Amino acid sequence: MTQKKQRITLISLVLIAVGLIASLTLTFGIFAQNQTSVQSLEVSPPSQELQVDPGQTFTASAKVRNKSRETVPLTVRIEDFTASGDEGQVALTEQGPYSLAKWATLSPQTFSLAPGEEQVVTAKIKVPKDKVAGGYYGSFVFSVKAPQAQGAGVATVGQEIASLFLLKIAGPVDEQLSLDSITAPAFSEFGPIPLNLKFTNNGNVHTKVYGLVNVSDMFGQKVSDIVVNQTNVFPGASRQMKATLDKRL
Repeated sequence: MTQKKQRITLISLVLIAVGLIASLTLTFGIFAQNQTSVQSLEVSPPSQELQVDPGQTFTASAKVRNKSRETVPLTVRIEDFTASGDEGQVALTEQGPYSLAKWATLSPQTFSLAPGEEQVVTAKIKVPKDKVAGGYYGSFVFSVKAPQAQGAGVATVGQEIASLFLLKIAGPVDEQLSLDSITAPAFSEFGPIPLNLKFTNNGNVHTKVYGLVNVSDMFGQKVSDIVVNQTNVFPGASRQMKATLDKRL
C-alpha cells in the first residue's frame, strides 16, 4: 500500500504497515435491539466464521439460553446484516447486496425456554453455483414475543438479540481497501494525542486492516510506534479507527 504522511506541528505520522487479509472474524459481538434482552437471553457464539465453495450446502447453528426466572416464548429467523456508520456498528437489513437469508432454511422457528434452558437452532444454507464469490452476512435473530397489552392505550415492547455469521464463498474475490485519511489535532503541547484513521472497502468481501503508525519529530527522530489493532472493514463501508500517542513529547 502507498505510504501516506501528514504533518502535524512537531509530529510526522507515517503509516508504515497495513496488512490486508480476507477475514471472517467479526469484532462487533452481539447485536441487540433492546438492552433488556441481553439481561434475560444469552446467545452463543456471538459471531462465527464460515468459508464454503460455490454450490455447497452446509449448516450453521447457534444456541440461545434463558437466563431469566420465567419461561420465555421465542421465535427465530434468519436475517441479513450490514455495516451501519463508520464506527463498527451493524444493522439488520432485508435483501441487501450481500444477502444470504434467501438461501437458508431454519429449524426450529418457534419454541419456549424454561428458566436455565437452552435450545440449538440450525440453518441449512444452499449456496448457488455461479458468480457468488465474495462475502455474505447473516444472523440468527431471536425474538421474545411481546405480551398482550392490558387495556387500551397500553404499549408493549418486544425484545431481540442476534448471533451473527460471516460467510466467505471461495473464488475470485475483489479486495479493495484504501486509507482515506490520518488526522490528529493541529497542535498538542504535551499529549496524549488522539489519532484517527479512516479506511474504505470498495471490494466485495470483508477485509481486516491492521498496522503500525510510526511517529517522528520534526528532525526525523522516531518518537514512538503505535499499534493499530486488527479491525474488519465491510464491503461498501468505511471504518474509523482510533489510536493514541500516550508518550509525552
